[in-house]
Amino acid sequence: MTNRTHLELPEAFAALGLDNTILLALAEIHFREPSEIQKRLIPVALRGVDVIGQARTGTGKTAAFGLPILQRMDHGQAFQTLVVVPTRELAVQVEAELLRFAKHTALRLQVVYGGQKVTHDLKLLERQPHLVVGTPGRIIDLNERGALPLYNMKFVVCDEVDRMFDIGFRDDVRKILTACVAPHQTILVSATINDDIERLVAKHTVNPERIFTSTNQETLTNPEAIQYFVGVQPWDKQRALHLLLKQENPKLAIIFCRTKRSVDKVAASLSAHGINASPIHGDLLQAKRERVMRGFRTGKINVLVATDLASRGIDVHEVTHIINYDVPEEAEVYVHRVGRTARMGATGRAFTFVSPGQAQLQTEIEKLINHLLEDYKIAGFVPTPEPGRGHGFDQHRSSAGSADRVDPRDTAGHSVTPAGPGAASAVDTTVYSPTSFTAASAESKPRPLSGRFPTRRRR
Repeated sequence: MTNRTHLELPEAFAALGLDNTILLALAEIHFREPSEIQKRLIPVALRGVDVIGQARTGTGKTAAFGLPILQRMDHGQAFQTLVVVPTRELAVQVEAELLRFAKHTALRLQVVYGGQKVTHDLKLLERQPHLVVGTPGRIIDLNERGALPLYNMKFVVCDEVDRMFDIGFRDDVRKILTACVAPHQTILVSATINDDIERLVAKHTVNPERIFTSTNQETLTNPEAIQYFVGVQPWDKQRALHLLLKQENPKLAIIFCRTKRSVDKVAASLSAHGINASPIHGDLLQAKRERVMRGFRTGKINVLVATDLASRGIDVHEVTHIINYDVPEEAEVYVHRVGRTARMGATGRAFTFVSPGQAQLQTEIEKLINHLLEDYKIAGFVPTPEPGRGHGFDQHRSSAGSADRVDPRDTAGHSVTPAGPGAASAVDTTVYSPTSFTAASAESKPRPLSGRFPTRRRR
């Protein structure tokens, strides 16, 4: 049992206006110094005004909105706080964080989300919780059943509202906010702010205070995350991925793919090569998703292959590597992906595979984050001809300009040594240069690539 008399309450959080009940919980979980978004948002939220907060992913936004609300809540009223999040995983994560903060209060918290029987949530809501965390669809369902009243809410939070809009919850969020008819405090937090969010703010908030911790002159991604791009043809991506993982040897890594089919394919390929990898996407049963996440958090699974939606709520501070196997089609998605690493002051590395025809996507990302991705060369990687067009050999141009005839099969046993952006000169001159796509056979005309590759829709 914690000895309260020997705990030193965090003075930096006390200076923000938090009381001893909250400070004691923070001391027990070793919160000492607030992040920038916490320093600026907590005092404003304690005043009870509407707030729109923008900060990089992984900077502690849950504590920024959660701590002042927990302090201001009335212990005698049920169903007075609603926290809306985009995915099941994030809902579970947010509730777990808020439970830690509310440890020494008498507040009851509950999480609700799709993927489990609605009767289960109905039973839990009979406990009359003070605060509910949930996904939009399940919140609306429970409200229409009369089990989750929204009309008397005093505090309403939309977490990662940009992602809720991106994945199709725009109308659901508006419906939820419209149903909260009693006077209440609204807090919207997001990693990026766009015109759609501004319209939501204009309609559903009253004179909100805006707290932006990332200006146009700063990068939206954590500076502790070193970000690279790797030039690679689509048919070479799996082989490049295997070499990159062997070279980097990550403690915990998340690989992002665009489709569920790609997730399954990449995870199966990695497992076949002895890498402890598991897929996670919306087609998995909720119980399986939870098992996968437990394995990843405990380190039993080292590599998680995920879609963007399934990755929401992965708040694991030990994630050291992010690999964008598929370039995101929207630059804002890149911000959320890279935000899974280098969280709360930790360091991390992010790699994005870029194929011919995808340069514009890379440019849009760099414009949004105000940062140029570094050119990364994978040691021992030699591109191969397009399947069905090559003749077994390929012509590569060395850095000295001489042409060499190389059989790609001879590279299978090539030794792998760590390499970074400046390590190209230390490896064989056949190392692939991402700035040049000359791998196709001289006898064949290269097929133009648009950057979009058709996949069969999964039923």
